[in-house]
Amino acid sequence: MRSVARSAAPDFFAALRAAYSRWDELDGAERNRIRSALVRDFGVVCAYCQCPCVARPESDDDPNAETVDHFRPRHLFPAQWLDWLNLVYCCRRCNQAKGGKWPGHNDAVINAVLTANDARYQPVSEYVNPSVVAGQRPANDYFEFDPTTGEMRPAERLDRSEWSMARRTIADLDLNDSNLAANDDRHLWNRRLEHQYLLIDRLNSLDDFDIKVTIMLEFMLPDKPFSSFITDYVLERFPIFREFFR
Repeated sequence: MRSVARSAAPDFFAALRAAYSRWDELDGAERNRIRSALVRDFGVVCAYCQCPCVARPESDDDPNAETVDHFRPRHLFPAQWLDWLNLVYCCRRCNQAKGGKWPGHNDAVINAVLTANDARYQPVSEYVNPSVVAGQRPANDYFEFDPTTGEMRPAERLDRSEWSMARRTIADLDLNDSNLAANDDRHLWNRRLEHQYLLIDRLNSLDDFDIKVTIMLEFMLPDKPFSSFITDYVLERFPIFREFFR
């Protein structure tokens, strides 16, 4: 997950609020206009899993298709149906995994499971928000990755409540693709590793260290695919960069 500083709401939002009262009333053209506005903040990678999103998918059920997620679900927070800062650009896979779930609502089972798996977990009332919000760490500070497997996990530097929020976010958005076999090419672990291998191949083909640094920095840009995972990999392989990125 990446942290995104948000712009002001687009001017056309005022007209939408005046004309409509529910998201379901918006037509396709209006939703496309909102998605295009979100791209200016988020780029074209999913804010949650950081996979590249597809603007015009060949299939209606393409998991990589671009969508708009209501961070706080509409059915629980109806007043935020067109709150600019509540709208997140993400892929269909993450949108469907998250669905209408929200911590504190019908979540006794998931709380029990997570507590049984790790006693550090305690019930939480929020997910990690990819948008920069006052009082919360940047989203990328909540997570770390195993560079050898691609597994996403809560960062060890977090306090218990922050660790729990990160753990719940990973679980509810299935950011480790628990429903897929580990050797499935679609698995987020494998997609992260595939992007890592692409970087390694690029670096191995170069002799000039300055050019290698430039390539690494390009892969680590926040709006690039799997940039949080790539950043963790680069910082482990080249500790000299840590003072600039932590």
